[in-house]
Amino acid sequence: MTWRTVAIITQSKISSKNNLLIIQNDDGVHSVPLSDIGTVLINSTRSVITTHAIDELLKKDIRIICCDDKGFPNGQIMPKRSSTGRRQKIMMQMHWDQLRKDRLWQHIIQEKIRIQAQTLEYLDIGKTSELFSLIAQVTPGDADNREAVASHLYFPRLFSYEFTRNDEEQNINSLLNYGYAIILSEVSRCIALHGYLNEFGIHHDNDHNPYNLACDLMEPFRPFVDEEAFAIGSTPLTPEIKQRLIRLLRRDNDRLRTSLAVAIEGFVSKALRYLREENAELPQVRSFAE
Repeated sequence: MTWRTVAIITQSKISSKNNLLIIQNDDGVHSVPLSDIGTVLINSTRSVITTHAIDELLKKDIRIICCDDKGFPNGQIMPKRSSTGRRQKIMMQMHWDQLRKDRLWQHIIQEKIRIQAQTLEYLDIGKTSELFSLIAQVTPGDADNREAVASHLYFPRLFSYEFTRNDEEQNINSLLNYGYAIILSEVSRCIALHGYLNEFGIHHDNDHNPYNLACDLMEPFRPFVDEEAFAIGSTPLTPEIKQRLIRLLRRDNDRLRTSLAVAIEGFVSKALRYLREENAELPQVRSFAE
C-alpha cells in the first residue's frame, strides 16, 4: 500500500477522532483515515495540533514533519517504537567496519553520479560522457571528491551555466532545498524504523547534524528532485509547487518503475544490511536504464 502524505499548508486546527485525522481551516472540515497516512507535514507555523492527535499519529507509526516560517521542513516527531533489537543494532552501528563504510560511500557516490548522467540523458540535455567516466574514478570513501567534480559538470548542464547552487535568490534553489528536505525526512524515517540512529553516519560526521546517516543514504535520490525542479522551472515556491514536490515521493516513477518512497525503503534496507552482514550485497537504485 502507498501511504498518503497529508500536507497542511494553511492555518489549521488538527485533531483526531474515531481513527480519523480532522483538519479544520477556512475551507471547511476535512477528515482522513489514519490507516491511509504515512506522514503529516505541517507547513504552516500558525497551525495547531492537539496532543491527542499527536498521540494517535504516533501510535499508528505516522511521522509528523514541522516546517519553519519559510515553509522548509526543520524537524520531525517520530514514533518511539521501531524494529525489535534496537539496542543491539545501535551497539553494532557504533562498530561498523570502516572499510565497509568507505566501500558503501564509494558505491553511493557512484550511484549518484550514474543517475545524474542518466537524468541528463533522459531529459536529452548536455553531454554525459564525462560524468559516466567519473564513476570508475570514485575510490573507497571518495577521497578525491569525485562527487564535487560531478556536481560541477552536472548542474550547469541541467540548469544553465548561470546557475549557482548556493544562491538563495535563484528560485530553483528553493525548489531543490524543499525537495531534498522531503527526501531526507523519508530516508531518516526508514532508518529509524529499522532501529538505527540517524546521528551516526558513514561519511557525514557533524555534531550539529541529527541526520548524518540519512544525509549519506539520500544522495542517490537527489537527481529525481533535480529532474522535477527542471520540469517546474524557475518559479517561486508556492503552496501548489510544494504540493507537487511532496507528491513526488509517492507518485509512480517511470525511471524507477515504482514510487520514490518504495525505492528509498528498499535502498535503505539493503544499505543497512550491507553494513551489518559480511556477505550482503551493495544496494542498487533501480532505474529506467536497467
